[in-house]
Amino acid sequence: MLEKEQLQLLNQVRPRVHCLTNPVTMQGVANMLLAAGGSAIMAQDPEEVQDIAALCQAVLLNTGVPDREKIRACVLAGERANELGIPVILDPVGAGASPFRLRELEQLAKKVRLSLIRCNQEEAKALLHIWNGRSKGVESGADLGQEEQKGLAVSLSKAYGCAVLVSGRQDAVSDGERTELLAGGDGRIARITGGGCMLSALCALLCGAGIPAYEAALTAGKLWRRSAELAGKAAGGIGSFQAALFDAAEQCFYREMQEERG
Repeated sequence: MLEKEQLQLLNQVRPRVHCLTNPVTMQGVANMLLAAGGSAIMAQDPEEVQDIAALCQAVLLNTGVPDREKIRACVLAGERANELGIPVILDPVGAGASPFRLRELEQLAKKVRLSLIRCNQEEAKALLHIWNGRSKGVESGADLGQEEQKGLAVSLSKAYGCAVLVSGRQDAVSDGERTELLAGGDGRIARITGGGCMLSALCALLCGAGIPAYEAALTAGKLWRRSAELAGKAAGGIGSFQAALFDAAEQCFYREMQEERG
């Protein structure tokens, strides 16, 4: 499916994403989804997450600021989404930051069938148990070379049976058979809180439009980097860059198609 066809579908469906995200990035994620032409529901209480998941076109499980109730809610929402054929996207924030976090993530992945994992290189290594045990928390570590990053993405995809987008200086997108590296963007995106969470939400948005996970990740990654480039040209410092990023994402994901339709 061509990028233009995906964006046409996105604009027709206007997906609603159930975001079990973290309080640090909740507002940014919701606003990014709105800018891109979708919407979000942020329900996280285990009592209602299955009902909310059923109302949405995609479910995003973001495990930042985890606790046992949050993980339970993620499992319940994911299981309900699986029953209904709704795509489930996992953002394993800080996967290697603590034994608790990694253990709960691995249990979640056993209980819920994932469509896509969007993570950074350190989180991917933790999920594969090939990191040195000294995670930087939610931040990505030193960038890998191109072939190493492609290999990491392929290994993660095969280990968890889903498409993956592994972020770094370049992004690696893989479904275990096909793998592509994405370049471009603006380095300042690593200096704003929630950049990875927003990208995960955009992946979920495209999956929610009915786009296969690998293609959705490719398009989300490409347009996210294009948005960062546009924001970089319009911005002065880091504050104006963040504001410009929302404007640029609206342009790339939503406004161009609206203007074309007249």
